[in-house]
Amino acid sequence: MKFTLLVLSLAFVLSCSSSGPDESSAPPAESPAAAPMAVVSTPDSEIGLAPGTAFEQPPQAPIAFNRVDPGESELRARPNAEFPPVIPHSVEEFGPITMTENPCLDCHNADVAEDMGAVAVPASHRMDLRNSPGEYGDEVTGARLVCTSCHVEMTE
Repeated sequence: MKFTLLVLSLAFVLSCSSSGPDESSAPPAESPAAAPMAVVSTPDSEIGLAPGTAFEQPPQAPIAFNRVDPGESELRARPNAEFPPVIPHSVEEFGPITMTENPCLDCHNADVAEDMGAVAVPASHRMDLRNSPGEYGDEVTGARLVCTSCHVEMTE
């Protein structure tokens, strides 16, 4: 049995280690009557959704951020129920949001939101989906603490 496996292995190795392609198995030379196919290129002005090329596009209008103070504008309807609502006021003066300070919660925390005339942070923001899914805490979880990672400032 061992001898048979050895012989088969040796035959396999010898058949795989040929010195190159056999000339008798080479494909026949192409006949002069067979002409190569012509390559048709598509101009870049016909590729894409916008007319013209990327270099011919008009410059985009600058984005004008909303400079309205909190409480002075109305909320816009969401384009889709899955989208987070936009922030209807300027956030420029609120500074960076850190783990210890979140100026958004000064008005949007559930305890004070009604008195401030603001929308309260939903209960879903107090659920830690990684460590304790299904349990609501008293405070906004760390993953939801940086409001501007999902909510963007409304623009003109």
